[in-house]
Amino acid sequence: MNPFKIAYIPHSQELLDISFHKTSKLNLKVNPKFSAKKKARLKELKRINHVAQHIKNKIIKIVKSFPTFEKLHPFYYELTNILVNVKNVKKLLGSLSGTNNVIETILNKTVSRIRSYENPKDIAQERIKFYGRISSIIYKMKNNLEELRNIRKILIKLPSVSFDIPTIVVAGYPNVGKSSLVKIISSATPKIDYYPFTTKSINIGYTKFNNIRFQILDTPGLLDRELLKRNKIELQAIIALKYLAKKIAFIIDPSESCGYPITNQINLYREICKLFPEIPIFLIFNKMDLISKERLEIIKKNEIFNENIFFIIAVQGEGIPKLLEELFDNNN
Repeated sequence: MNPFKIAYIPHSQELLDISFHKTSKLNLKVNPKFSAKKKARLKELKRINHVAQHIKNKIIKIVKSFPTFEKLHPFYYELTNILVNVKNVKKLLGSLSGTNNVIETILNKTVSRIRSYENPKDIAQERIKFYGRISSIIYKMKNNLEELRNIRKILIKLPSVSFDIPTIVVAGYPNVGKSSLVKIISSATPKIDYYPFTTKSINIGYTKFNNIRFQILDTPGLLDRELLKRNKIELQAIIALKYLAKKIAFIIDPSESCGYPITNQINLYREICKLFPEIPIFLIFNKMDLISKERLEIIKKNEIFNENIFFIIAVQGEGIPKLLEELFDNNN
């Protein structure tokens, strides 16, 4: 399951507006027998304490709603680090927590001053000054809050991965038909289009075969290049392969209608085999309706494949039953 159940993060102005509005609705009744000075003091102390406590509680709720990153499954930790930079998130949360200390200091000083004043007007003025100081502190957090809001939007949308069922990760170059295959063999409904990197994140589907439930992952397209040169979209696929794959379904488009030479696609396939030697990899040629038999023979002659190749037309479902028998066979 997605471990990021992060509390709603308001804008700085929104946080202040809610806090001041709730405080304005407070019941400020005091004993009518008290002096004007004591009445004013009690009312203003109640107001400033309520504002401070509401803001502090909201900040605590936000910070505590983020998980302890070191306790995350490595898949989620690395995925988070790629997408939002864990170190930066910790820094932002630490700064937010530190704001509570500043608020507490301002509150204590204001309480002390209010208790020292005799004139109700001075007491009321001190509460107004307190509101101003608190507003200034929260406004200084504007950019940090906005950044955390954006981080939250990313993290709460991460896929809910199950780590206790067999997982098949579908990989390959962009636009080779990964999403089409996943859509056919699972419950996933990935976006399918005809341009590179349509899949910008990991999509998950599920299926049953011989009463065994499988998790199917549609990953963003990879390119044949060094790991350090891969972008955030590609690195998501690498992480899924590294931590989740019990088997890998690697798709190649021999027709090259995907926009990439088959030599590059095969190079990537060889690289994946080297990176994950202990994971069974199924080599799949897709879009067989777009390539001639003569061209296919040339490819097979130029590239020596020791592996069995599955030939399919994913969008038509052709060749899929045979592939599934092998892919979902626990003995493979």
